[in-house]
Amino acid sequence: MKKIILTAASVAALSFGWTLGAAQQPGRDGAGGRDAGPAAGGARGGGGGNQQKPDNLPAGLFTAKRYATMPTQRHEWIDIPSGTVKLHTWISYPPGEDKAGVVILMQHEPGLDDWMLAAADQVAHDGFIAIAPDLLSGRGPGRGNTDAFTFPDDAIKAGTKVTTAESLRYYKAAREYGLKLARANGKSASLGFSAGGTMSFRFAADEPTLNAAVVFYGSAPADDVLAKINAPVLGLYGELDTSVTPALQTTADTMKRLGKMFDMQVYPHATNFFLIYQDMAQNGAATNMGWPRAIAFLKLHLQ
Repeated sequence: MKKIILTAASVAALSFGWTLGAAQQPGRDGAGGRDAGPAAGGARGGGGGNQQKPDNLPAGLFTAKRYATMPTQRHEWIDIPSGTVKLHTWISYPPGEDKAGVVILMQHEPGLDDWMLAAADQVAHDGFIAIAPDLLSGRGPGRGNTDAFTFPDDAIKAGTKVTTAESLRYYKAAREYGLKLARANGKSASLGFSAGGTMSFRFAADEPTLNAAVVFYGSAPADDVLAKINAPVLGLYGELDTSVTPALQTTADTMKRLGKMFDMQVYPHATNFFLIYQDMAQNGAATNMGWPRAIAFLKLHLQ
């Protein structure tokens, strides 16, 4: 396993999750949760030591690399022009040839890593055209991308230098490219995780024709930005995520006052990054419930 070094520049939740997650036995990514049992997807506590992930759920920390390029999926790397940047982008297509909604995946702090590629393939497997641009395109060592960084912490540091305006411009370019694909049905959504979740919320305000936005454990923008949102927003959070969850009721009240659609769910005893650290706390149970709910929400608004 590649050694991961995290410094104070890293997000505290990620550091905390890795410290606990690294102590787990490799391969234990079943989504059962500590006390979930077989009915929730694990043979015993902590996900049951599963070596394979459920077909309808994303990979966790220890199986992400295995599922980063699912062999059953058609996927490809393309470079999307955005100003002077060639936005290195992973596109994964759903099975068949039918038209489908476009989902822009917005990366978490470590960038477009194996987990993000696996998540994109899962979104495609679940029926959508998944487009995951690398915000660190050309910013890595030797003008490389996220995969050029030796350690995730280096990618995290580089990510802090990507401005909100740049991120929005890159994601807009990816969305415009996706909507022109032959299989695109004309509808689109954003789906983000942690920092990407925050950006998904923000992107909904920046793109008035966006059809839906999904936020996994990301904070909301300011009230004047929320006022610009037209799309319905789904927010999925862990109860133990003290960096985001305490402000959720205020966000919900503001969205209601503004006449915006905001559906949220806080999963008991789940942490930040619960989709990745599925063996921690009740993150397995949160994954079991949260991911299908997100997919159902996307199907409702993109089909």
